[in-house]
Amino acid sequence: MELNAAIETRSLNKRFGGVVAADNVNFKVLSGELRCMIGPNGAGKSTLFAMLCGLESADSGQIFVFGQDVTRTQAFKRVRLGVGLTFQTNRAFHDLSVRENLTIPRASAKQENMEVGQARLAFALDAFGLDPNDQTKAGELPHNQLQWLEMAMILVGYPNLILLDEPTAGMAPEETQQTAKVLKHLNSTGLTTVVVEHDMAFVKDIAQTVTVLHQGQVFAEGSVAEITAHENVRKIYLGRA
Repeated sequence: MELNAAIETRSLNKRFGGVVAADNVNFKVLSGELRCMIGPNGAGKSTLFAMLCGLESADSGQIFVFGQDVTRTQAFKRVRLGVGLTFQTNRAFHDLSVRENLTIPRASAKQENMEVGQARLAFALDAFGLDPNDQTKAGELPHNQLQWLEMAMILVGYPNLILLDEPTAGMAPEETQQTAKVLKHLNSTGLTTVVVEHDMAFVKDIAQTVTVLHQGQVFAEGSVAEITAHENVRKIYLGRA
């Protein structure tokens, strides 16, 4: 395990009956990196993401977070290691206020990250137009602000690494651009970020490195320019012009 790796998998495997969802996956993101993960439907993105988060268990292989083997570690314990998670299905508490939603995650806040974590949270709240004292129920927020609230909630815990599953799903172009602006700023402060995404314009805007999954395997990896120029990636995912 490299000392500067924020998250890494070694020979990770997962089957669902006869379906191979992860096939000997070796995946590594360095501390401070902003990585995007793409691939066609059924490529294994959701399964790999779920295993990284601790929501699915691997059949074999290992997962490391900041050098610690978390292969059998529950999701909430990974959060305590400094991992922030969002999912395709929004998990804010819709019947609680914005203020209450932003208060709940403080129990897992890493005190050693307090100063930089508070600055990241303040920036995101301002950029997203969220008032931390807002008594509006989360379920009454428009879609984009509900998505942004969930992102702000993970920042309350002052994470060192965030895993985001399609954070711009359902957003208008200008809302997607604002999300990109915030993620790039947070990453510039050293926050390691892994994003699973379908929106290639968004990926091109934010990614430093792109990992392409196909049939449960890491098919290709490189810069946005390298991936978009990769003939076989174009065949399986981007399509031909």
